[in-house]
Amino acid sequence: MKIAMNCLCVHLVLALFTSVNAVGFHGFHFKGLEEPAWIGPRKLDQKWIEQPLDHFNHRDNRTWQMRYYEEDKYFNGIGPIFIMLGGEWTINPGFLQNGLMHDLAKQHGALMFYTEHRYYGKSYPTQNMSSDNMQYLNVDQALADVAYFIDNRKSEYNITDSKVIVFGGSYAGNMAAWIRIKYPHLIQGSVASSAPVYAKADFYEYYEVVANSLRRHDSQCALDVENAFDETEELLVTEGGPEKIQKIFNICKTPNVNSMTDVGYFMNFLSEVFASAVQYNKVVNGMSNIGQLCDTMTSASIGKPIERLAYLIRSGPKCKDVDYKDMIKDLRMSSWSTSAMRQWYFQTCTEFGYYQTANSSKSAFGRLVNLDFFVNICKDVYGDYYERELLDSGISRTNIMYGGRLPDIKNVIFVNGDVDPWHALSVLKDVNEFSPAILIQGSSHCQDLQADSAGDVPELRTARKKIRNIVSGWLQ
Repeated sequence: MKIAMNCLCVHLVLALFTSVNAVGFHGFHFKGLEEPAWIGPRKLDQKWIEQPLDHFNHRDNRTWQMRYYEEDKYFNGIGPIFIMLGGEWTINPGFLQNGLMHDLAKQHGALMFYTEHRYYGKSYPTQNMSSDNMQYLNVDQALADVAYFIDNRKSEYNITDSKVIVFGGSYAGNMAAWIRIKYPHLIQGSVASSAPVYAKADFYEYYEVVANSLRRHDSQCALDVENAFDETEELLVTEGGPEKIQKIFNICKTPNVNSMTDVGYFMNFLSEVFASAVQYNKVVNGMSNIGQLCDTMTSASIGKPIERLAYLIRSGPKCKDVDYKDMIKDLRMSSWSTSAMRQWYFQTCTEFGYYQTANSSKSAFGRLVNLDFFVNICKDVYGDYYERELLDSGISRTNIMYGGRLPDIKNVIFVNGDVDPWHALSVLKDVNEFSPAILIQGSSHCQDLQADSAGDVPELRTARKKIRNIVSGWLQ
């Protein structure tokens, strides 16, 4: 019976990893938060708006078509404008039909939009995603897209006096905060959910939070995870060990222990199972994602800790392709595709870093995933120009331009869950009386942007109520 229950938990977890519509930061093998479900019979058609390719070069008159969705069913002709900002994902109308922003729009008679970020989804500014063409992919251009969008929509609707409130989660949460810095005359308030506004190369704190979240649920779970990773790393340096790893984890090729990139990629592959469960932790059938994983990782009936870890990885008859060269080959493809990894990784190489290393004794995921592993990906995918010096320069510029953890800003709500690993790079203390920080105990990535549900912790419902009250105050 115990094994049967573990099978159920694993299948539930894997279903969560593979079926969600992504909103939020991407790992190599999983995508992010599930957007609110479309509800009701009303169908929203995608719309398009012409944007300059380069907002900051008046000699370049090239343009492109940016995609967005619009919902006016609550708009009373004089109400505010609410905009959900798209990030590194493909948008759909869910946030215009359900969730925190939708409920506020219904309350205040707001006109709602959901804008798609350039280079993601179906918003293609260039013919392809060659390294040269991706020079127009950065947050400065994306914020200017939103500014032009607001000016255009206000003019089109003849509502120049309407207040504008923007909502954003994850990287788009950064955008929600930063657009108040760059375009305060256009934006009257922002809700920045799970926004890691402090750019950093070696983001070792990420897996510290993941490990701590496991410990909070079950200290034995975190210990067994740590033991599983220690056993795996020991096999990597044991004669015949790599062959055992291939068999235990059902991966297609024996790990090349002479290549630190191959080893790093394999260990990162294992770590992401836990990263995904913690980052997007939610309750399914009365049990959280973290609880589902920990039930398996503490089950002695499955075997030793390494065998429990493999049990989570080993699904279906097909072997897992955990090959660094294959991953690089995929990321080098410059044609447009449904994956957002080429675009998002480019932004991490040039603006943000955010590399989730194992460089901490407080982690539980081994010691073989370091910063060099991620920097090498930048060079291997985009060319030798994209090396450590460029990364450090881009990160420094981002923090100088936008203020890092200490932005000089008003009318921005910074919302985070303490389970979410990204909260470690966000604003956790009130910036001033006009820009509060809300840290939600027991909540994870961007959950405040959803509608209230039965599985919510009480602190999450309280936080949403506080957000609704503050936004309502901005509109008075």
